[in-house]
Amino acid sequence: MFLKTLSSLSKGMEVLMSFTMENSEWGVRELANHLGYPRSTVQMLLKTLKDTGLLIQTPNRRYRLGWGVFELAGVFLAQLELRRVALPVMKKLADAIGEIVHLGVLDDGQVIYVEKVEGSKSIPLITRLGLRYPAYCTAVGKVLLAHVREEQTMKLDLVPMTSETIVDIRTLQEELAQIRSKGIAYDREEAVSGLTCIAVPIRDFTGEVIAGISISAPTIRFKQREKQWTEMIIKASKEISSEMGFFRKAAGYRKNG
Repeated sequence: MFLKTLSSLSKGMEVLMSFTMENSEWGVRELANHLGYPRSTVQMLLKTLKDTGLLIQTPNRRYRLGWGVFELAGVFLAQLELRRVALPVMKKLADAIGEIVHLGVLDDGQVIYVEKVEGSKSIPLITRLGLRYPAYCTAVGKVLLAHVREEQTMKLDLVPMTSETIVDIRTLQEELAQIRSKGIAYDREEAVSGLTCIAVPIRDFTGEVIAGISISAPTIRFKQREKQWTEMIIKASKEISSEMGFFRKAAGYRKNG
């Protein structure tokens, strides 16, 4: 009975994970085909998830994520101390420079954007809360990759996003070593053509890197203000890290290598 319950729970999670930005609505038959499960099984799972509020059924008998998921996400974000601490600092930085400021964490070789603040001059970007993006081609991703074990980065599949994307693992490893030394990472049009980003790490009370904060701006504006913005983002990361309990002078905050 216990194993049967675990199996049902696993299948239910597969159903929930099938709802994405690209596939936000499913019918019973198409979801059964997508998962490779019998239609009766999928219908039962969908009904159970609807009864718990995790899914809702539309008038045309299709399914979407329900308010229960939103409530769970709200609880998660409310408990995310990092986001609570970082947001005021990010707003202050975005107001001062007029550009986009991101907060990201690392998960399985990808950066997840957990906060985003737009400035008065910021350009439209596809980034949003919860978006996953390859870490190797973003500044905030690289500043996080620089602080994981080398064998983890060796597994990365370096697919070019632009003509500037680093696609050689040894070249990436060398850059990550420099980032560890200097505490600053750059994305010079590696993720989006015409866009340059700078990122620095955020540490907790143990000294571990738990997140990265970045500035994203058109390359032409970035080049004009690189020195000033570097000083400002380092100051912002120090402020957030301090609030997270990190008070030591770390190598990651040195302005010069």
